[in-house]
Amino acid sequence: MALIDLSEKFREIRSSVDGVNFTDVKLTEEFKKEYELYLSENRANGYSKVEFADFSTKITTSTGKAIFITNFWFYIASELSNYLDGLSQQKNIFKDIYKDADLQQAAVALRDGVSEQEKSKIENYFSSKGYTNDDLECFLSFVSDYKSWGGGKTIDRNDYYVSPLLQAGNLLAETQSAVAEIAKQMSEYPALKDSFTPIFVNKPRSLHIDTHGKEILKSETIRSFVKEVFQYLYRENLSDPLSSCLVEVETDLGKKYLELVRGNQKIYRLFLVSDTRLEDSELTSGSNIRYFNEPFNNGSQLLYLTNQWADNNGDSKNSRDLGAFSSIFNAIYQDLKIVKKDGFYVLTSTTNNVGLGEYLSKPFLLLAGISGTGKTRFVREQAKSSGQFAETYCLTSVRPDWHEPSDLLGYISRLNGAAEYITTDVLQFISKAWRAIADSGLSVEVQECEDLGKRLVVSGERAVLEQVLPYWLCLDEMNLAPVEQYFADYLSVLETREWRWAGDSFTYSSDALLKPATIKEVAEKEKLREALGFDDAQYDELWADICQYGLGIPFNLLVAGTVNMDETTHGFSRKVIDRALSFDFGAFFPNDYNDFFTPTSCNKRLSYPIWSSASKADLADTFDVDGTKTVVFLSAVNAVLKNTPFELAFRALNELLLAVASSQPQDDLTLKAVWDDFMMCKVLPRIEGDTDKLTTSNRKDLLEELGVVLSDQLAPIWQAEQGDKDQRPDLYREKIVVDGATEEEKVLRIPCRSKAKLKWMSERLASATFTSFWP
Repeated sequence: MALIDLSEKFREIRSSVDGVNFTDVKLTEEFKKEYELYLSENRANGYSKVEFADFSTKITTSTGKAIFITNFWFYIASELSNYLDGLSQQKNIFKDIYKDADLQQAAVALRDGVSEQEKSKIENYFSSKGYTNDDLECFLSFVSDYKSWGGGKTIDRNDYYVSPLLQAGNLLAETQSAVAEIAKQMSEYPALKDSFTPIFVNKPRSLHIDTHGKEILKSETIRSFVKEVFQYLYRENLSDPLSSCLVEVETDLGKKYLELVRGNQKIYRLFLVSDTRLEDSELTSGSNIRYFNEPFNNGSQLLYLTNQWADNNGDSKNSRDLGAFSSIFNAIYQDLKIVKKDGFYVLTSTTNNVGLGEYLSKPFLLLAGISGTGKTRFVREQAKSSGQFAETYCLTSVRPDWHEPSDLLGYISRLNGAAEYITTDVLQFISKAWRAIADSGLSVEVQECEDLGKRLVVSGERAVLEQVLPYWLCLDEMNLAPVEQYFADYLSVLETREWRWAGDSFTYSSDALLKPATIKEVAEKEKLREALGFDDAQYDELWADICQYGLGIPFNLLVAGTVNMDETTHGFSRKVIDRALSFDFGAFFPNDYNDFFTPTSCNKRLSYPIWSSASKADLADTFDVDGTKTVVFLSAVNAVLKNTPFELAFRALNELLLAVASSQPQDDLTLKAVWDDFMMCKVLPRIEGDTDKLTTSNRKDLLEELGVVLSDQLAPIWQAEQGDKDQRPDLYREKIVVDGATEEEKVLRIPCRSKAKLKWMSERLASATFTSFWP
């Protein structure tokens, strides 16, 4: 087994931990049971009993002392345990080499420098065990260069791992050493690590956060800027991440202060702490008032912010340096940054529409292609782009024996007498997406809808909507089972989604996937509520409404099915194709071997649709201001398909107009790129058959006739060759460019997709007397 490069792993873990968005974490019931079992059998480090709350845990030691920890520590520990695996691997080698020696003496000697004699001994061992020279170098660094892997105490000691873990996690040793112990438990007991799946709980996001990466506030003076930053954090309930880095200190005179500490950086006496309001004289030192006289409330305490600031670019000589504060702040907050710009101190949002990317026109995607092209990875990367991968991604492997919706969405069981609803990962993920909507600040309540009666409706403003992340459900190998059977309920309810816009205000609703009549049959509704994650008191009203009106499709749910078309899989009925966006994965997201090591392009971030019916108002700012051009295009295409099984109806026109509204094309080439992609995603996937079936009403070859029409309607992109200025823009990928590049420089120009696909289908028909869209 190859040894881990500890210095590289140390940097990787530190980067991973530093990049974590602080939030509440719930522990799964599986992990709780596993951890209780572990402590009862092992009593590791004297831990003997554990009690769990929603977001925190109490551990009681064998001496009766209590340790109170946030559940977020378990997540950090799970990351650190991977590092400890590598440390333990190398320590075991050390113990094996020096099993007949005094381990302490050996460790101390090696730390002071590896002699030629010891190096020869180690080399002989590594050679006999089949290790590589790289493994040898990793081990020599482990035993002699402690700084490279965060080591402190010598490696013979049982507690040698504490210091490197705390350093890798950038944790304060005095308060968070329990994290290292939990990481050790996970490393030594794999069942713990395997059962640990953190449930990240979204916090309601402030509406005041700028969603376009613009300035939130700025000031020319340091004092007023720092004060305004803290006022913003406390006003918008964003102070918790920073508060977690505050350490209380007390002077000999009994005064209490909070210092901001992160790694080796510290802001000295950031806050003066008091239980009562202070007079100016109490905030004064010498002849100057040293703290702002308007405190921040922190529970029962009042926090007075220091007004003593300087800008020395992080110079450690000044203990309240804005450069040092900015460095700490920018590391703590992922979507807020402090920068200096044009002589101003500026607080900006780097969110840049983190919840939204390029709008899709449908929330159901079929990703078809040969095995190994990266279809599942594509969905994972889309979820990762939100910054909350564990929260917003669910992978479900489709089984060949799925034949009805209960396989996907659950069912009622009466095996124990009373009716019990057996949930699935998919239904739980759908519920999680609903909770994200409820937590966002949008209204979720029962409303009377015209012609539909009362139903559960989401309403709110566009600015709040843009904070709701897409939730990606990946159905892997989707067509191993007949999709129109096990996915029937979703496909039907999908068509009932209804968005209504009035300016920047909207409402959204859909029919129920989990019917109210089904919920009413369940004997223990509280058990179902807990299984779906609505057991918190804040969801009391929402759960009552779900019980009465059912659980529909959340608007932020994107379903992506990966598809391989071969003799082991099922084809798709038109019911499925008409409700999906079908991507020939190789055509839209090609595997270019030349880009394997240094990619030149990247996929754009995609997001859920926010329209269900096209209107002229949605097209007003596009190149096709009233939809006339699009209607003419689709009419020409449909003239070829008239009186064939592939003829298009109103739904096709609505979906093409929605695609135009979603892409907002500003020129002719981009508008025709939308049409080109619509042919690829919605029209050509419907076409299949032999020569007889692919003959038009006037006895001509349907594919050839389509080619003639498209060569006219899609000009000039149909005729453009590689490198021509009339090539169409790629709406799903863009160039990787240097910072500061213009939007035009990011545009990736490509040949017409439907032209190549039609040629491929025609050649397949000529050679095999049968053709279809699918690769």
